[in-house]
Amino acid sequence: MIFTYFTYISHVSLRSLRIMANSVLFPSSQVKGLKVLDKTLFIKTVKVPCLQVDKNSVSKAVLTLKKYFLKLENFKAVQSSDSNVSIYLNPDSVREWKNISTDDINTLSSIGISDENLILKDLTLTYDNYSLDTILKSILPDDSDGFSSFTKVGHIVHVNLKDHLLPYKKLIGEVLLEKVKNCKTVVNKLDMIDNTYRNFHMEVLCGEDNMQTCVKENNCIFEFDFSTVYWNSRLSTEHERIVKKLHNGDVFIDVFAGVGPFSVPLAKKKCYVYANDLNPESYKWLNYNIEKNKVDKRHIKTFNKDGRDFIKTDVKSVLIEHLNQRNIFIAMNLPALAVEFVDGFVGLLAENIVEISNIPIVYVYCFAKGSETNTDYCTIAKNSLLQNIEIDVTDKIVDMFEVRTVSNFKKMIRITLKLDGDILFASRSNSKRKVVHDDNLLTKIPKYNGEEKEQ
Repeated sequence: MIFTYFTYISHVSLRSLRIMANSVLFPSSQVKGLKVLDKTLFIKTVKVPCLQVDKNSVSKAVLTLKKYFLKLENFKAVQSSDSNVSIYLNPDSVREWKNISTDDINTLSSIGISDENLILKDLTLTYDNYSLDTILKSILPDDSDGFSSFTKVGHIVHVNLKDHLLPYKKLIGEVLLEKVKNCKTVVNKLDMIDNTYRNFHMEVLCGEDNMQTCVKENNCIFEFDFSTVYWNSRLSTEHERIVKKLHNGDVFIDVFAGVGPFSVPLAKKKCYVYANDLNPESYKWLNYNIEKNKVDKRHIKTFNKDGRDFIKTDVKSVLIEHLNQRNIFIAMNLPALAVEFVDGFVGLLAENIVEISNIPIVYVYCFAKGSETNTDYCTIAKNSLLQNIEIDVTDKIVDMFEVRTVSNFKKMIRITLKLDGDILFASRSNSKRKVVHDDNLLTKIPKYNGEEKEQ
């Protein structure tokens, strides 16, 4: 079976939370602070408004009343019996007949429905009637940041719990396992991605201890062991953006390829792809996914090297072979460290000086950490690049794009850099010059207007 993935982010504001907590439908306060899930505590009987409607009038009544429906999980707002149809309404919005708008009352009257049809019924709610969001909001503390997001990668739900939620981790895992469709495993990240291979330690909160999963992206299937490689579902749109930029016959060099989210679809697109990753597990799954997606081996070559060694040897050879003959694009998707590798291109072809008529493009991904007083993330990212390269490449930057928000005051930025002769043919002995931070750089770069700038 092929699983896809999605990212869940709760957008429930504090105001919405207060409104939710005041709802007659909200779980009892006795569930607040639970650390062991007790579903019986969610059983609650409430009185809800219900319209008794003749079967001949139900279709018109439903069109008028849909916005007032009682919406719960595993519950049908419209229920038929032998004699009539019961339409259950939300008690938070309809307490009595006058809470329905005048226009809607007139419409209902035209089909023979009046306040005499409205009754109150006892309805018993259970754990199964509550959504994931409602359950967690009712249990977890209100006085600090609550549980707000998770990522589903195949059958695995991945969370990154803050310290104050760790006492509730087993309960959170159990609720996710039951409430997220096709979830079989819930894991929590234990540390930062700071090791050589870009994976992180995790613990299984609930479900199967099975880290091998499968996702679909860009019309390709990717299989991998989530515990040994890096995969971020939130980058799927960025992968798609880059794949769309390239065309049949272009050259794509993937310095930090991972399991192939850029490289595999581009090779299927009949680009000439050179994909590298230092992690032997990523390299294994990269080659596995090439086979799984039936990629023509003439369009992809794989490498298992340190990124700098890959640039100095194989990338150099690829540039010599294809420079001026094909469009060349290079991706450096290692946002925590990629800026430290860019200087590997300085003077890379110093012994092979030729006129460049078709300048290669490099996509450098990096994290930009801002603050309450500085949220100019693109300038922060640009300065990080300039600090890590021997020459001033300010005028080589043609675009900067905010890929995603990582956390408060931290964003992932893509810097698009022209790899021209000033960089490739630079003499290292003469290339070191003082880099001055240019805080006005953004005025020199075309503003992002909602459409990706094509290279």
